[in-house]
Amino acid sequence: MKTPLSDSRHTPLTNVLQDVFKSTISSMSIDKDVNLSFAQVSSAGPDELTSGYEEQTLILITEENTGAEAGLMFNTADITYMTNLMMMMDEPGKEQLEPDDKDAIKEYASQLMAACGEPVKDKTGIKVSFRIDDVMINDAPALFQADEYMIVDASLGIGSVKTTFRFYTDIALLNAFGGGGSAGSSLSEEPDFGAAFKFPDDEAGVHIPDMGGGGHGHTPGNLDLLLDIDVPVSVKMGSTNMFLKDILTMGSGNIIELDESADEPVELVINNKVIARGEVVIVDGYFGFRIKEIVSRAERIKKLKD
Repeated sequence: MKTPLSDSRHTPLTNVLQDVFKSTISSMSIDKDVNLSFAQVSSAGPDELTSGYEEQTLILITEENTGAEAGLMFNTADITYMTNLMMMMDEPGKEQLEPDDKDAIKEYASQLMAACGEPVKDKTGIKVSFRIDDVMINDAPALFQADEYMIVDASLGIGSVKTTFRFYTDIALLNAFGGGGSAGSSLSEEPDFGAAFKFPDDEAGVHIPDMGGGGHGHTPGNLDLLLDIDVPVSVKMGSTNMFLKDILTMGSGNIIELDESADEPVELVINNKVIARGEVVIVDGYFGFRIKEIVSRAERIKKLKD
């Protein structure tokens, strides 16, 4: 049976998540009015967790700093409708999850959960990092291993569509949001990079810590000194080579053919280095760039240094 959670345990986290979920879903819903509220926050065991979302879409998530289980549950018709909106198609969703839908849902969930990191840290001082592990049909109760979960039931309106979805996490994660103390500091504590720069007894040389392939880990202290420097960021749709004489004869109405086809991803360029690839979107009347592929954190740093 579900048990309501006391405000002191869930409020710091769920207040932020509610705001972030609403703003992120709004940005991916092409001019639709979005209303979102967390109708109920409760705790329950794995048997009650999936109630109401059996045979629907399950998105498995891990909180990387703690290893805590987390996830999202949607009615399949709703989440496929939402991914259609993300791709600028105002079309109904599907009742059955098809293989081609999984990549779009994973991308949608990645953007939703990635947007939580900085706001949660700003409001609570605690760093969280959510990784999307899989998208599947919710038909395997054995997936849920924790004894107790925080269950957030959300009411969602997108234009005229009214629906619900569920976010859940291992309730142990809430220990970090209980108003300070040792549990809270364990998430936000900086790792000891000094311990990694040492000479082993049997080998001369410096061991540099692995910065990870695309993870959200911390950066060494000397790099932190550079993180507030402004750098120019541009989006590259393509390029071509032209003779100088042709450039001098260009006028209004001329068309320049680029070396990229219309369905190729555009590139995010920083310091003349390609850092990510994605697509151009419209956000509140302005051009924007939606990331669909990004190089690893270590490779990004290497490119910017080269």
